[in-house]
Amino acid sequence: MIDTIATVERNELSQALSGRRYGLLRLRVPDSFSILPGQFAMLKAAGIYEPLLRRAMAFYRSERTSQELQFEFIYQILGRGTQALAALQPGAGVEFLGPLGNTYDLDAARGREAVLVAGGVGAPALYMLAEKLIAWQIPTRLFIGSASQGDLCGLADFETLIAKGKVHGATMDGSYGAQGFVTAPLEAHLQATRSLPKMIYACGPDAMLHRVATIAAEYDVPAQLSLEAPMGCGFGVCVGCAVAIKHECAEGFVYKKVCTDGPVFWGDELHF
Repeated sequence: MIDTIATVERNELSQALSGRRYGLLRLRVPDSFSILPGQFAMLKAAGIYEPLLRRAMAFYRSERTSQELQFEFIYQILGRGTQALAALQPGAGVEFLGPLGNTYDLDAARGREAVLVAGGVGAPALYMLAEKLIAWQIPTRLFIGSASQGDLCGLADFETLIAKGKVHGATMDGSYGAQGFVTAPLEAHLQATRSLPKMIYACGPDAMLHRVATIAAEYDVPAQLSLEAPMGCGFGVCVGCAVAIKHECAEGFVYKKVCTDGPVFWGDELHF
């Protein structure tokens, strides 16, 4: 874990037909460290005092040289923290704390088809995983969903990385792929290929993850879910990101922290 000031290389803003606004932020640091798929960082525009806390964002892509490391994040512009990030120009500073959190179990996909399920701004957390799976020559398929085509974060990059025939979209307005929730084409695929062993990896809003976990259990497919949670610190001190985990106790669950015990959990251990 490194706490430093990163430099903005580029900061590209876009707006989807749904009205949601997004940023693609590329940073560099004069250091070289390992980033694992699914890990995240805490970011804040340098030199500002309000808001006080950094924002948690999953690493999207990274590129290492002998002298520096460059990495990217895709973020939705919502409140004051992300609005401050959206205002940054190349050369500006960003308070950076990371990499944080755990990673996916890639060995669980050996001998199986890796099925990735992405919802909204959860998609970037799966890109480095897809890179690893393809490098390991593991068959990989993506189901990506959101409100409209412009909300499908990283879609063009995923289509370049994964064969187009293995990228399945779903949008609420029908502008890309099937109309409706992304879990519908996911379930149709599992139904049509029951005999093929699979491993599910997913990241997105809680409602989507709950449905993915339910479908995975119904089809007896192991699943790992990368959770999105509000975080104050990112390293376990504030306990703002507690999530219920099944446990043999009177309550039936205990709490764990998404930032240090996650963000990746097995679907069958979560107490929704």
